[in-house]
Amino acid sequence: MNARVPVVAGLPDYLVAVAGLPLSTERVDRAAGAIVVVDGATRWWDATALAVEAGAAAVLVGEPREVPLERVARLAELAEQSGVPILVHRARLRDDLVAVALEQRESFGTRVVVTECRAAPSDLPAMVRDAVGWTRALAGERLAVAAASFGPASGTALLRTRAGGRVVGSLIVGTTIGEATVLRVQALGEATTELEIDAPLGRTELATSTVHGRLVAPTRFEAGERAALRRAVAAVAQGLPSADLEALLHDADAAAAMPDPQRHL
Repeated sequence: MNARVPVVAGLPDYLVAVAGLPLSTERVDRAAGAIVVVDGATRWWDATALAVEAGAAAVLVGEPREVPLERVARLAELAEQSGVPILVHRARLRDDLVAVALEQRESFGTRVVVTECRAAPSDLPAMVRDAVGWTRALAGERLAVAAASFGPASGTALLRTRAGGRVVGSLIVGTTIGEATVLRVQALGEATTELEIDAPLGRTELATSTVHGRLVAPTRFEAGERAALRRAVAAVAQGLPSADLEALLHDADAAAAMPDPQRHL
C-alpha cells in the first residue's frame, strides 16, 4: 500500500475531503512535507508563501476572493523557483468539468463564447474571473478586453485574443441578490457547448451539441473540494507542476480591465 499524503486543513469542507480519501490522505498539523490547504477568503497569497517557505509539498488555495495581481505574480515566481505546486480550487471553474466540456466538443473549434454572470456585489469579481476563465478554456486562447460598457449595476464586455486581436467572447455582467446567482456559458461553432451553474440550487448542467446529436454530461456528485484535493495528491505523488496560478492571474488581469459595476450603484 502506498503511503498516505499528509494534509494540513482547517476548513470544514476540506476536512470532509480528507476523511473521504482515507487511502491516499491523512490529516496532520505540520506543513513540512504536506499539502497545505489555504482559505482563499483571507490574505491567501501571504499564507501560501509562508507554507512554501515552511516546506510544504504543495499548497491548495480554496476559492480565492481577492487576487492582487502584483502579489500573486510574486507568488507564482516563488512557486516556480521552489518547485512547489500551487493549486487553486474555483468551484465554478472545476478542472474536471472543464475537461469534460472540452472532451465533448470532439476537437471542434470555438468561434465565440457568450457568457452571462450575475451575483451579489461582493461575489461579482470572482464570478467575472470565472466567466473569463471559461472563455479562455473553451476558446483555447489568452484574452484581453477589447471593449466594455458599464452602467448602473450591470455591463457588457468583448474579449479578444491577445495574439491576433480576434473577438472570441461576449460577457454580460450584472449584480443581483445572492439567491439569484447564476453563471451561463455558450460556446458557439460547429459544436455548441451550454453550461449553467446555479449556485443557490447547487445545480450544474453541461450539454454539448454536435453533428452526432446532443450529449448531456452526467451529474457530478463528487464535491469540488474532494476533487481538488485529489488533484493536489496527484501533483505531489507524480511530481507534476500546476498552471493554476498562471490561469488565475490571466483571468484576474482581464477582469481587472473591466469597469466595476458597483461604482455605479
